Amino acid sequence: MSRSARFGFTIHVSTSGPEGDAKVSVEVPLAAFGLPGMTLRSSRNRAPNIEGTRWPEELAWTIKDRLRGTGARKGRILAIWQRDQIVAACCWHLHETGPLVVFDLGCRTDVGKAVADKARTALLLCLRDIADTLGRSSDELRWTNSPLDHMPDSAERKRAKGAVRARARDLKFGPLRPRPKWVRNAWVAVRRF
Repeated sequence: MSRSARFGFTIHVSTSGPEGDAKVSVEVPLAAFGLPGMTLRSSRNRAPNIEGTRWPEELAWTIKDRLRGTGARKGRILAIWQRDQIVAACCWHLHETGPLVVFDLGCRTDVGKAVADKARTALLLCLRDIADTLGRSSDELRWTNSPLDHMPDSAERKRAKGAVRARARDLKFGPLRPRPKWVRNAWVAVRRF
């Protein structure tokens, strides 16, 4: 199934496997979003390799963690590319029901504020179009830092979780009340549009 959704992203979805896992494919030029020469791609089209000191450590860690599983094949990483360089990226998850869940979303540390703001907005809008295409509400996104529970060093894990929460607050995500069962002991935030 392919669909052009309300924010301008054409989302391609296929389902496979015994549980009917949705695989999402997106590849859209971002000139209309004020980002000429940049393209938003899902990891199903091109998986990003995030490394180096130009990235927030926890975002790089979450993307690598998602690439180890089925996240790349399912298109669960979105990245904004400028030629062969990644400018911004996010990891997301889809539960059996409910809204899409962001694991992390951010930009390279050397990207200017104006470009970073446009890139982050494009990623959020794309997530909303994906939700709509999958038959989920596009009026709400959730965010959790629970994937960082797998980090081996507890001091690093605590610092990383704080950095992820700060990025979520910066994008106007606030505490989710009441908390769903799947986040019994984890931090979870929500943004309603």
